[in-house]
Amino acid sequence: MPCLELTTNIRVQDKNKLMRSLSACVCTELGKAETYMMVMVKDESSMLFGGNDEPVAHMSLRALNLKDELIRKLAGELTEMMHTELGIESQRVYIAFMDVDPGKWAWDGRTFA
Repeated sequence: MPCLELTTNIRVQDKNKLMRSLSACVCTELGKAETYMMVMVKDESSMLFGGNDEPVAHMSLRALNLKDELIRKLAGELTEMMHTELGIESQRVYIAFMDVDPGKWAWDGRTFA
């Protein structure tokens, strides 16, 4: 059920490798099976941050029962991945974490409530 979206203005050379790494990172920290994990990468997007178009990334992670301590840990790990995998400086990475209401999240035709 976790869903991670990455949007960046740079070209990602190996999207499958990056998506697998992101999926493994999030699932490990959340203790969730990758069976339910969704990752989307949108590269070469028009993006401006701080008045310039240097490499930048925006990520959104939606999941059920996100705890503050997990959010802090994932913030560091995902930001580090953007630097090591894509060369994006940590000051140019925004991550939005959204703890989704189980009654407003559905899979296989049913909500999680």
